[in-house]
Amino acid sequence: EWLETLPQDQLKCLVDEVGKSGKATRTVKLPTGDEEECTFLPEHVTNEKKKEKQTTTTFMPGVVEPSFGIDRILFATLEHAYYARPKDTTSEDKQTRGVLAFSPNIAPYKMTILPQDQRITRDEKYVDMMRKIRQRVSALGHSCTVDDSNATLGKRYARNDELGIPFACTVDFDSLSDNCVTLRERDTMVQIRLSVDEVSTLLHDLCWGRQKWDAVLKKYGQSSQ
Repeated sequence: EWLETLPQDQLKCLVDEVGKSGKATRTVKLPTGDEEECTFLPEHVTNEKKKEKQTTTTFMPGVVEPSFGIDRILFATLEHAYYARPKDTTSEDKQTRGVLAFSPNIAPYKMTILPQDQRITRDEKYVDMMRKIRQRVSALGHSCTVDDSNATLGKRYARNDELGIPFACTVDFDSLSDNCVTLRERDTMVQIRLSVDEVSTLLHDLCWGRQKWDAVLKKYGQSSQ
């Protein structure tokens, strides 16, 4: 054990001394802690030299950093899509109405469902109608929200325009009797009236560019509700 812990230079000196003189004496520390003089003979030590070729492979890690990240793309998209509606000089409301004009195919939410006011949300029949509309839209792979807050309908329109939602479906008090709702387009603020059963398929076509709003407006006509 003492030989195994001996430094290489001292071990070489010991081997050389044994080779020249035939023996070498060293003070060895025993496992018990005691020290003892030991004589090493040629049969106790051997000297073997080996020549090994060691090779190493080095490399410098590198990262290809593009000149722009995903955050820049998002910021550019937001900046390009945002605009403020012209203020109505005859209106007392001087608040700036911001709009995120996301294209329907990239908008996170494609449509918002709006009850005309709080009285509609208290009627389970209207709630069931809104639930069916949302389920049909979701079944086609589109996300939509329901804004049933107590704010006025106009303020809810403006709030969802700021979120970039391209279409708003309004359930009014005539919806149960004629099974129709209004669909409002965000940028033109023009709305049409159509059957509840047509909402999901029309929204799907508008989001995928299969139909244009101008053509839809000619087909259904502008609604004043």
